[in-house]
Amino acid sequence: MALSRTYIPKLNPEFIARSLHLVIPGNQNRSNQPFSFVTTDSRHARPGCLFVALKGDKMDGHDYIDIAISQGARGVLCKRGTPIKDTSEISLFPVEDSLNAYRRLAAAWRKEFSVPMVAVAGSVGKTTTKEMLAALLRGKFDRILKTEGSQNGFIGIPMTLLGLTPEHQVAVVEVGIDEPDAMAQHIALVHPTHALLTTISEEHLERLRDIPTVAHEEGEALRLTAHLGGTAIINMDDAWIRPHHQTLRVGKQVLFSLNTTGLQGITSSEKTQTLQGSFSEASNELTVRGMQVGELVLKLPLIGRHNALNLLAAVSAAAALGLSGEEIKKGLATFQGAYGRSELQQAGKSPVLCDYYNANPSSMKAGLESLAHLAKGAPRWACLGDMLELGPAENDYHRNLADPIMELGIENVLLYGERMKVLFDELSKRGFAGQAKHFDTHEALAESLKKEAQAGHPILIKGSRSMKMEEVWKILEPYAKSHWA
Repeated sequence: MALSRTYIPKLNPEFIARSLHLVIPGNQNRSNQPFSFVTTDSRHARPGCLFVALKGDKMDGHDYIDIAISQGARGVLCKRGTPIKDTSEISLFPVEDSLNAYRRLAAAWRKEFSVPMVAVAGSVGKTTTKEMLAALLRGKFDRILKTEGSQNGFIGIPMTLLGLTPEHQVAVVEVGIDEPDAMAQHIALVHPTHALLTTISEEHLERLRDIPTVAHEEGEALRLTAHLGGTAIINMDDAWIRPHHQTLRVGKQVLFSLNTTGLQGITSSEKTQTLQGSFSEASNELTVRGMQVGELVLKLPLIGRHNALNLLAAVSAAAALGLSGEEIKKGLATFQGAYGRSELQQAGKSPVLCDYYNANPSSMKAGLESLAHLAKGAPRWACLGDMLELGPAENDYHRNLADPIMELGIENVLLYGERMKVLFDELSKRGFAGQAKHFDTHEALAESLKKEAQAGHPILIKGSRSMKMEEVWKILEPYAKSHWA
């Protein structure tokens, strides 16, 4: 949407009422000044903000409206009929469904801006790729809007979009799904100019059922963006994503590959451009060739081939937005990894890969591969927690982790969680030559690690977010820094 330079969108009561088809009663005490920001958390309410009351699984924001007002909220969006002590000084927006209204408001606000908007989707690697892309873009742009943390769902996406201001030059929005039709709803809000998928693998199978369904639903990010006239950024190394190169008939494409055969037979054109990557495990460097970046050698800020693919995806998106090789290099220097995602910590002389923010079979295998390359010749320790939301076949997915563990020759496996008992039994049945133990608490696992691991031994700590595997690191870190120095 092309906007006049003199037009400055304002998130004020009039705009909100118009966007939600509401009539706000006139009141001389109410101001039509723009709200300073929007929040769904009463603890963050400050003077001049708009508070949106949402009902969650554990708490209902409607119970905290009066607190938000007492802390300075100047507007409240809430379910119609909610009792509020004093509305004389605030703008009240009563609706039938506050979450639906919140999302409609975000969609309306996004349409006020012509800023380039990149949607980052996929089964794994979304947050890391989003953070890498935001860093690269700093090589050219001063004001970048990006999703904070992993706020990539029905509440987080509107939160990001409502943070748009006229000063922003580009936006990077992470989009996550856990049920059918979610991606279509999210893309309708984000209205991206560019979209990329990281990879397709097992995720949220309790609702998404199987990999073909995951691939179809994630693929909506590319299909719908292309139909909006945008650019689809396609991972040609992923068998589920690659076909979009042939099936998308509209929009533009940027194709990337880390494999030597991924781009064979493809010729660059006005509508299709390519980037070829190659990764050196020894130097931890990614070399990229193609488009306007020429030949670019980048030092990976994180370890592992999977992170090289994440960086290649981010470089492809940056190149699609017109960045030069020098700008990409400049931006990469600003990268800071996200909490609990491929964080390489140092416990005395021992490298510890803290990767406990999420886990599925694909990311578990990638984590084990990274562990295998951390320190050649030293015994390695894989500390693994349950993988969650994998549906009826969850036991099979845990059992099958025995394959990469034994193929990679991981010497020590310490397990936590009910589902990891299946892996423990499988390793025992296969006659696993190394050491495998199962623990009922984080504390017991950490104590065993403290007693048996030694300085210089590489360690992986990984599991699904709610398994709280960071507790193992919290116990191990102070001990290791004093005893393994």
